[in-house]
Amino acid sequence: MNGVLKVIARGIFFIAYPVLRVLYPMKIHWEDRKATEKALEGSCIVFSNHLGYVEGLFITRLLHRYRVWTFVGKDWYDKKPINWLFRNLPYISIDRKSGMDTDWLEKTTGIMKDGASVYILPEGHTSPAGCMDTFKPGFLVLAKQTDATPVPMFISRKIKPFRLTHLVIGKPLDFDLHEKGRPSLVLKKYCEESRSYIEGLGEKLKNGEV
Repeated sequence: MNGVLKVIARGIFFIAYPVLRVLYPMKIHWEDRKATEKALEGSCIVFSNHLGYVEGLFITRLLHRYRVWTFVGKDWYDKKPINWLFRNLPYISIDRKSGMDTDWLEKTTGIMKDGASVYILPEGHTSPAGCMDTFKPGFLVLAKQTDATPVPMFISRKIKPFRLTHLVIGKPLDFDLHEKGRPSLVLKKYCEESRSYIEGLGEKLKNGEV
């Protein structure tokens, strides 16, 4: 039975992308496509600004050939009518209300050591376009533990039906997360650089440089 559900779930997942591309039109820009695609063949932490609630679904479909997983809140993951779908697709349950939940970290680390990538929204909540909040360091902690390459993305505005959105996929970032120094300060520095880099991708889009 579980095998049948997995096939059905993956079939829905496969069909979803062309439907999403019609419902949510998006123009994709690459800062350095060759370098980024090469990095995505390994294990990466893909991250972006967070403007709406369909980004996780859309990005995992957009990058499905690279085995990109993402997170979904435990309150949604455990909902009875759709629980079977989440369990058979590249989604990881995370309890956003509990600071003691470490199951997501263990599962994600295992997935990434097997060569997959993960899409993370470092703000932890949605923010209006042009008003990115401070990045939480969890995505870099994961990158440090798994030696995964950070890949930034910029989403131009909230993804809405039948409205064109621009997505800029940046080049892989060369961060030395193991550098000497107080770990919290090292992570804070690279969180700020990551946020600034995404802002820079937005500027490149605005200036027609990508």
